[in-house]
Amino acid sequence: MDSYKKETHRYAFELVKAARNMAVDIAEKLPHLTEIRSNYQAEALKIRINKKFN
Repeated sequence: MDSYKKETHRYAFELVKAARNMAVDIAEKLPHLTEIRSNYQAEALKIRINKKFN
């Protein structure tokens, strides 16, 4: 679960860094940010499913 939190923070920091130079909605579409977001969303889904069935 700690790695999930680290990915969330990493995404937030990268988004803030990118948003300094461009609008936030454009920054969210950058490839490295979409990859980070999709990875932690998949991890959150795994955690949710495990909680539901365990």
